[in-house]
Amino acid sequence: MPEFFWDISLRFIFFWGIWLLAPLLVDVSAAINCFWGLYVHSKREKQDPPLSCKLYQPFITIIVPVYNSEKTLYKCLESIFMQNYPRNKIQVICVNNGSQDNSFEVFQRFQFAHPEMMTIWNSLDRPSKSIALNAGIFSAQGTYIINVDSDTWLDEEAIMKVAQTFEEDSTLAAATGYIRVDKELGKGFSFMDIINYCEVVEYMLAFNIGRRYQDIKNTLFTLSGAFSAFRRDVLMQSFMYQERTVSEDTDLTFQIKKIFSKKKYRVGAILDSVAYVEPIRSLAALYAQRARWQRGEIETVAIHSAGSKGPAIKLWDFGGRMFLTDHTLALTRLTWTFLIFFLYFLGYALQTVFFFVAVLFLCYFLLDAVSLFIYYRTSPDDFKEDVRKIWWIIFLVPFYRYLVYWFRLAGIILVLTEPKSWRVENPVVQLREVLREYYLSLKALFTSPGKYEKKGGEQIEK
Repeated sequence: MPEFFWDISLRFIFFWGIWLLAPLLVDVSAAINCFWGLYVHSKREKQDPPLSCKLYQPFITIIVPVYNSEKTLYKCLESIFMQNYPRNKIQVICVNNGSQDNSFEVFQRFQFAHPEMMTIWNSLDRPSKSIALNAGIFSAQGTYIINVDSDTWLDEEAIMKVAQTFEEDSTLAAATGYIRVDKELGKGFSFMDIINYCEVVEYMLAFNIGRRYQDIKNTLFTLSGAFSAFRRDVLMQSFMYQERTVSEDTDLTFQIKKIFSKKKYRVGAILDSVAYVEPIRSLAALYAQRARWQRGEIETVAIHSAGSKGPAIKLWDFGGRMFLTDHTLALTRLTWTFLIFFLYFLGYALQTVFFFVAVLFLCYFLLDAVSLFIYYRTSPDDFKEDVRKIWWIIFLVPFYRYLVYWFRLAGIILVLTEPKSWRVENPVVQLREVLREYYLSLKALFTSPGKYEKKGGEQIEK
């Protein structure tokens, strides 16, 4: 009896353990490794004296690519004007790439209101963020170059923090800033408000924990396209931004790491330099964004792995684990999604199936809850206030992450099935367009029957 009992128990544990282990192993192990790395680094920071702040303030060039940005451009430029940094040390280059709205009039209005700012408007004849950024880089005069999206606005200390960090760290070639979602918290409770609150928490954890750990370990995967800074001489020695992927910022990150690693340069994060972005406005926009990120990630890793002596990313660093989670285990999670409830039809009790689904949810909830607690303990007071306003959203974050998983899975499929495009249509729009074309073809067929004739068994146009 005991042997039989242990045999049944072991089979039960191994079967369900594998179901739980497959999607959790990489996530939990990566989180534990990240938490431990941050803990060890925090102990060292307490022992090491802070770097002294140099008085020298270098000339900074800020490049703002503009594409149909009349609604956000003024706020972006105004945030640059309000910086706690000498205005005579800032050059702003707006590069229009095919806008068809009143972006130029908005720029003129800002220039008229603030003539003391050194602002330049360049214009290209077609949409291309990569070419727009490159045009700005060639016109830049600053020692350091900061790229800021036209729908992004900077905290008043952002440029000062960038300049100080680069001046104090001679090994820093490029760095991403801290991106926060500019969402009023705790006021609305619509479906999109809930999505936005989850997005706020996602960015909190991604930068304060994920990017912080990558900065410590020198394994940063991508420089944020919304707000990143570079040494000008580093950019001029690279291939700069290219159009070969839909994620030109990740491609440039890999370039810099590959070219300058032997020169003891690194790519990092400046997490006390904050920029704000608008929250996602619709599920369609969230789908397009995440599908493009996933596609760009795969394209970049494939390009930089081809022809190289080793892999573009290593399994044991943060980027490797992230790629393993986002790409390699994506199909495993897809299989798990559809098969776990099918076990009921194979004889497993419905209560047993739901119990282990609940355990799986609990594991991911605890993972996010611990991460948010660490964020809360290590953040300034105003950031803590944001957490207190929407602490309850942590119960919904696992569902949000699962939704985002499906959107990122679409990015994997797009790599295999569709030509490269920076802008991704959501599947609802695509289906609607297909049905519309089908409807119009049927309407033309039945409303103009004399227009067609049969020949050889096929219906052709006369």
